Amino acid sequence: MLDYFTLPSDIVTIKGNIRPYPTDSITRSKALSAGVVHGFTIHPPDYMKAIDERANFFIQFPSFTTDAEGAVIKGIHRYLEHYDLEYVKIQIINIVKELIHNAVKANLKRLYFRLKGLDITRTEDYRAGMETFKEETFNGENNEYTEMLGRSGMVVRVSFKTTDDYLYISVINNVPILDAELSKINARIKKAYRYRDITEAFDDVLDDSEGAGLGLIMALMIFKNIGMPPGSFKLYKKDELTVAAIAIPRQMDRSRFRVRIAEEILREIDDIPAFPENIARIQGLCSDPEADIREIAGAITMDPGLTTSILRLANSAGYITSKKTETIEEAIKIIGMKGIGTLLLATGVHKVLDGRYKRAEASWMASYKRAAYARAISTRFKKGGEEEHAYLGALLADIGYIVMLSLKPKLLRSLQDLAGFKGIKDSNLLEEISLGLSHSSLGAMIMRKWNFNETIAQIVEFHHRPHMAPAPARNAVFIVYLADCMIETDAGRSRYEFIDEEVTGHFRLTDRESFEGLRALLRESCAKEDSTA
Repeated sequence: MLDYFTLPSDIVTIKGNIRPYPTDSITRSKALSAGVVHGFTIHPPDYMKAIDERANFFIQFPSFTTDAEGAVIKGIHRYLEHYDLEYVKIQIINIVKELIHNAVKANLKRLYFRLKGLDITRTEDYRAGMETFKEETFNGENNEYTEMLGRSGMVVRVSFKTTDDYLYISVINNVPILDAELSKINARIKKAYRYRDITEAFDDVLDDSEGAGLGLIMALMIFKNIGMPPGSFKLYKKDELTVAAIAIPRQMDRSRFRVRIAEEILREIDDIPAFPENIARIQGLCSDPEADIREIAGAITMDPGLTTSILRLANSAGYITSKKTETIEEAIKIIGMKGIGTLLLATGVHKVLDGRYKRAEASWMASYKRAAYARAISTRFKKGGEEEHAYLGALLADIGYIVMLSLKPKLLRSLQDLAGFKGIKDSNLLEEISLGLSHSSLGAMIMRKWNFNETIAQIVEFHHRPHMAPAPARNAVFIVYLADCMIETDAGRSRYEFIDEEVTGHFRLTDRESFEGLRALLRESCAKEDSTA
């Protein structure tokens, strides 16, 4: 495998050629055509053409800004999609981001030691510098060191190279790694493949003073999960460069793209109660063309708890009326039989989960909002045929998380803390590393156990990974994914640059302004619903 990591010939000339983003429109236009934008460089500027022609290309920057991150995500997405490997896109993006953060931090460390007059190669100076490095450079109050890094000539390059058998993504910074650091990291690399799950790594290697602690372990566990051998990753020094290289086989073994599922999760799926019989019976009435509204309403009102739940859901479902819906007959007239069937399914799930899992209420509140957003998106983009599927799928998308939270609250809290610490936005990724499946996959398994429509199961399964959605459910998955992105952006956990390009293109959200405009409309719509509910 070592020979596969030959660097592109131009890499030895890597220099800090970042230029400030110009403010006047003429110079900015020239910069865009040259591939220099927002503090990062793309070479060649038309990287999509480079991918099509199997030419090398790179993205280079001094610090990992929002714009640089967006460029890297889009570059990886297009690169893997071209070779039909988009199903590992999320995993590879998170690995590369971890390596970039380590590289930027290494450059920042060199700059800090230089400014303090310390010799990073001397043990005494290294210990002295590391005592204050994090506190002074990551205090979040100013970007003085980031600005100095931009002028220092130290940069990070994400390089893409293609051969007949492998795709190579290398993260390179133009300062050499110390021998002691390299030895320490390589020891961790060797150990990483022996961990069965991430819980074994918490106490062993959690080290937030260096840039390659638990995050690197996580990256390598991702490699293992997607069927890549240990030799797929290599960290080494070449001349004055530090290189972290990933070799992705162009013919991946998809059958290995699943690790063991925690036994307690499997037991829980077996033990989850059957779907409520009374709701299944009422659903049958809704499907019977001979049944009238009074008969259906009477069957529903026989269950006071079900009646309350249906009315609550009906008043938060996005149906704008002049007054609050107060009776089941009114709800049926306003929503229709198909809509009532959807609400019955949602209510049945709610009853089961509320009875078995006591931590569900906060997740349900977020789910109501996501479902309202999904319905509004369906209406706005004239995708009415997907309205009920999208609404129900959005409402039920997190049932797997509710189950996981009840079974493993301590582990999930640790994963949430780790996600915040490492800036990892995809909770599914951490769940798969630690439990062998994500909450989305678990939710889909529950949907299938209850014999839900396969489209609903697929919406739940792929609502975080829309590029993997099967064609029949793709439209509804895109709607629920976008609704979820809106919710996450509302909460400050995501932003436009992180959204799947295929989805933004599908809804013609071609820039941040159009995305924010739609988000504002959705918030306004939901606020009106809340005021009338």
